[in-house]
Amino acid sequence: MLGVPAYGYPGTGVWERLVELPPGSVVILDPANGPGESPDPRYEFSVGAVASRGVRVFGYVDTDYGSRPADAMVEDIRRYCEWYRPEGIFLDQTPASAAASSAIVEAASRVRAAGLALAINPGQPDIHPGDAELADHVVDFEGPLELYRATRFVSPWRRRHDPDKFWHLVYEVPDGAAMRETVSLALERHAGVVHMTDGTLPNPWDRLPPYWDAELALVAGVALTRQGPERGIF
Repeated sequence: MLGVPAYGYPGTGVWERLVELPPGSVVILDPANGPGESPDPRYEFSVGAVASRGVRVFGYVDTDYGSRPADAMVEDIRRYCEWYRPEGIFLDQTPASAAASSAIVEAASRVRAAGLALAINPGQPDIHPGDAELADHVVDFEGPLELYRATRFVSPWRRRHDPDKFWHLVYEVPDGAAMRETVSLALERHAGVVHMTDGTLPNPWDRLPPYWDAELALVAGVALTRQGPERGIF
């Protein structure tokens, strides 16, 4: 499935096209490096439009690698629930062992208590197995294509989980051919949630790539194949 960090403001061409995502896809909502100080009507409208299509919206919460206080993260979660009613929370910048951080565990428990799904983002594959138990989705890669090609995913315990547990975000993917190659590589690496873009730092996720239609069709087709009798593609 596609999991898209939607870090472009409504009206700039990102949220308007996310209604094309198939049901069950994931979109990350990040109004102001978190929910902000007050609800934004344009985000409220866009979240409603996307959610009405069966797309799951996750609110962005920064953990600052486990150093942010739990009460600050819990307040972000409360605001998301009150203002935007997401289906999940995306805890960003988590350490390699998020399950060992008392603040992150406290925030995760509040997410669960609210009946929400949870994603965490250590951004690299050298993580503790407990992180996979903590969250529904783990971003165990976020980075440029060159680094993705060179990264090894060797933890044998990953294969004991459903591929939808693992989420790969790859930027600096220049064109459709490279996108198809990268999706194939993600399949080999047991990642069931993906998104590729040609964007670059400091914010590669503020727009959709020019090959968005091809990426949407390719990943949606893979998802349909997985639902059939032959599930070996992932």
